[in-house]
Amino acid sequence: MTNLYLLRHGKVDGPPALYGHTDIKVIKEHDIELLAELLKVQNSFTHIVSSPLQRCSNLAKQFANASGLPLVINENLKEIDFGELDGSAFETAKAHWPILDKFWHNPAKNPLPAAENLNDFNQRIRTTFKQLLANHKGASPLVICHGGVIRMLLSIALELNWTNPKLFSSLRIKNGTISTIIHHESSHFIEVDGINLPVSACEFTNNNGGQK
Repeated sequence: MTNLYLLRHGKVDGPPALYGHTDIKVIKEHDIELLAELLKVQNSFTHIVSSPLQRCSNLAKQFANASGLPLVINENLKEIDFGELDGSAFETAKAHWPILDKFWHNPAKNPLPAAENLNDFNQRIRTTFKQLLANHKGASPLVICHGGVIRMLLSIALELNWTNPKLFSSLRIKNGTISTIIHHESSHFIEVDGINLPVSACEFTNNNGGQK
């Protein structure tokens, strides 16, 4: 049995914007709080896997140093690239609202200028999901990544229509929360065990996914 603990990074230190590949930091206090929570449940994890972007990797490195858990930086766990509008604060992007509005209503059919299209993003995360399950078979890695990545991983695990705009507009993945995917190798069954859980919830499941 393999448990993937998906942690969305803390709140970023910047104005509301489309932060895809933009390498923005997390508010320092948020990382401090998350690190303290993770250390309380460090025995729930066997590895740490992180997006290379510093809003994830800074916490991952701090947690690895404090816990002694092995850390892998995975380039494919980056958030979707929003192209020309990546990192642009919404307040200063008013001229682009017609484009953004079409994107929010149907991101699969209305990609942003010079952005990674949704199909390519899906394929990237689908490949990464298979690699995570293969590389950490029978283990319980903490995967520190992004909201869009977690939504796509959940859609793949549940075999949902990943082009459905509701997946991105209505499924809220909160900063600093855990979502869990369990793979039962013996039956090839995949289940989602929780979404938007507090980090403390990890202490209630052992490394085999069962209740303590």
